[in-house]
Amino acid sequence: MIKTELRQQADRLKDLCERYDEILILGHKDADGDTLGCSLAFAEALETLGKTVHVVIPPALPQKYAWMPGFDRIRPAPPAGAEVRLVLFFDAGNMERSGDAIDHVTERATIVNVDHHASNSRFGDVNIIDPDASAVGQMCLEMLEQFGWRVTPTMATNLYTALLTDTGGFRHENTTPAALRDAARLAALGADPSYVATMVYKSRPPTTLRLCGLALAGIQIEMDGRLAWARVTRKMLHEAGAVMAEAEEIIDNVNSIAGLEVAVVFKEINARLTKISVRSRGEVDAAWLCERFSGGGHPRAAGAEIGQPLERAVPMVLAAVRQAIETAGAGSLDRGGERCVRES
Repeated sequence: MIKTELRQQADRLKDLCERYDEILILGHKDADGDTLGCSLAFAEALETLGKTVHVVIPPALPQKYAWMPGFDRIRPAPPAGAEVRLVLFFDAGNMERSGDAIDHVTERATIVNVDHHASNSRFGDVNIIDPDASAVGQMCLEMLEQFGWRVTPTMATNLYTALLTDTGGFRHENTTPAALRDAARLAALGADPSYVATMVYKSRPPTTLRLCGLALAGIQIEMDGRLAWARVTRKMLHEAGAVMAEAEEIIDNVNSIAGLEVAVVFKEINARLTKISVRSRGEVDAAWLCERFSGGGHPRAAGAEIGQPLERAVPMVLAAVRQAIETAGAGSLDRGGERCVRES
């Protein structure tokens, strides 16, 4: 069940959805299974109520999720001239995570922010934030059932995808008893766990494997195995015939090294922009690290965009990571009283 302290906010969401006939749903850029699953499932629920719904997620959309029910309805912007008065954000730590799509949010619009990142900026008029939730998809299931709205098999498939992917196939620390119970509930509602797992983890094109091989061939391991990092360059993309969206799972491969504490993957987006993915299995807080570079996420998984070329971003980020690992053993670090280790 959704937390008691969030039920009032969830009820406000229900009232708003019932009040407005046209609703805009925004997912975040670099879309993952959670933002996609929530956006598509909630859109279907609202359309069942007779609402007009626009699902807007910034391109490029990851084609690995093109099989998800309703994926083809996603647009880069709402229809011209639409003045939507209710906007729902799913899985976005801040409004900027939705890219240029926020330009379509009018000042008169009521914003509902549904998320599970502790670092969420609480940008909504209504904020439904549960850092203990394994995925926003889990929150959506609980809210839909609280509202008494029917969860169809296609909605269940999308929400199961959200939960499966945000728990890393039920391998990450956020795989709680509640997450497993909700996964079972979604399966009972019509999601096919085997099919979803096959589509998410066993349907990659050869270009993805080639790109992964090129990146892992250059992996660097430091600090007696406590830190590992790799790069994905534009040259690698050309050699593999891949696009950058296919680099999504490389961080999980780097993070699979035994004894590792921090894994980092650097992605060369263009000559002036580098993205990083960070994973932590030790005391270092990945979200804290990425916040230093205007990013965010969870203590164990986070990311950031850095307005620097790859050759400058790599030493800058690695210096911060090395410092964090070194001080984690001592229990704290600090710059202005902040801690780089995960609080217990």
